[in-house]
Amino acid sequence: MDLGQLLKKENIFIADSFENTGGFYAAYAEFLRERGIIKNCAPVKDLFVERENIQSTAIKKGAAAPHVFSEEFSGFIFSLALIRAGLDFKAPDEQDVYLIFLLMSSRRDAGLHLKSLAHIARLVSCTDIVAAVRKAADAAEIHKIILEKEKLI
Repeated sequence: MDLGQLLKKENIFIADSFENTGGFYAAYAEFLRERGIIKNCAPVKDLFVERENIQSTAIKKGAAAPHVFSEEFSGFIFSLALIRAGLDFKAPDEQDVYLIFLLMSSRRDAGLHLKSLAHIARLVSCTDIVAAVRKAADAAEIHKIILEKEKLI
């Protein structure tokens, strides 16, 4: 698995803060629409909010990995978000989330989804990726950090 190869710099979303996950997902859906990745914001935002309402997607150490399936997505989409002030994702360790790994695809990519989630969990638990990304100035630097940290696992 090589997340750095799946991740495009232009799909890295950076924001200062949000009041809640609903606000984050609304802004993120708009970010995807502006890049031509999706056509309609509301259904995508709703998918993420529904997923978060089932169970928190936080995976400890300041990271989360929301993942959704929909025919809205033409292929497997991997994206990152950095929320500089952190966001309450109701994490098991009760820490705010700063780094968000977002996975989107149709059901036919379920295997890649699962492999990616396992890889993300390993990346977060075995490296200081969250702390490193929090210091990044821009999307290019975040992308470089992902590539570097992946070499460590």
